Amino acid sequence: LSLASLHFAPTNSMGSNNNSQKDGRNYSLAQDSSELFDLYPAPPSMSQHNSIITSDWGPSYFPSPKPTGKVKERGRVHVDGDWHRSVQVWIVQKYDSQREGADEEEEKVRVLLQRRSPYKDTHPNLLDVSCAGHVNAGDDVLDTTIREMEEELGGGNGMIQGMYSLEDVARSKAFIVSSDIEGETEKYGRFTCREYQDVFILWWKGETPMETTFFAPWVEEEVSGFEIMDGSELIKRMRREEVDNELVPRSIEYVNALAIAIGCER
Repeated sequence: LSLASLHFAPTNSMGSNNNSQKDGRNYSLAQDSSELFDLYPAPPSMSQHNSIITSDWGPSYFPSPKPTGKVKERGRVHVDGDWHRSVQVWIVQKYDSQREGADEEEEKVRVLLQRRSPYKDTHPNLLDVSCAGHVNAGDDVLDTTIREMEEELGGGNGMIQGMYSLEDVARSKAFIVSSDIEGETEKYGRFTCREYQDVFILWWKGETPMETTFFAPWVEEEVSGFEIMDGSELIKRMRREEVDNELVPRSIEYVNALAIAIGCER
C-alpha cells in the first residue's frame, strides 16, 4: 500500500487568505496562543534530548515526568523553548499481504496519518501522527488523549467516537520520548518545540478496514485531511538521512521505538 488520496480539505483553507480578518480567525482556531502549559525540567543531560525516557533518568522523569509547578502561555513556550507535555496517538491496523512469488501471506500494518493544517504554528501542511495535542496546565494525560481523539478524529460520521475507552488508551501507551525540534513558519517565525511526548498505539477495532473517510476533525482549521500508509514504508521514510519534506521530523530513537511498537521490527 502507498499513500492514499487526501479526502478532506478545510473549507476555510489557504484560498481565503485574501481576507485578512478571516485568515486571522483561521489561525486562532488552529491553536490558542494564550492557553497555559505546565513547564517541565529539561532532560538531565543534552545526550538525553530526543531519547526514550527510561528508569535511569531518575524519579523526576520516570515513569512520568513531573512538572516544575510553573506555567506559561503556549505562544511563549514555543518561542522560549520551554519543556512541556504532549500526547501522540498512532492508529494502526493489521492486514495480510502476499508478495509476488511467495507461498504464504505476511502480516503487515496500515497507519493512519493526519495532515496538519496550513494554520498550525509548528510544522504546517506536513503529514503527522494520527492524532496529537498538548496537555494543558493541570490536565491529565489520558483525559487529554481521549479529548484530542474526539476533536481531531471524531467529526464526520463519528465512527471513532466511543470506540476506545480510557482503559484502552491507558493500556496502549508505548513509551515517552523527549523531543527537541526547531523550525520556522512564515506566520510565526522561528520556533523551538521541546516536548515530553506520551506515545500511544491503538489498534483499529472497526469491523471494516480502516479508511480515511471514517475520520474528520471538529475544527477544520486544525487538520487538513488524512492519509493511510503502509507501516514499513512509513518507518523507511522516517529513517531517511535526507529530510522528507512531507513528514514531521522525528528522532531516530522515536522511529526505532515506533517500529517495534507497531510490529514492523522485532
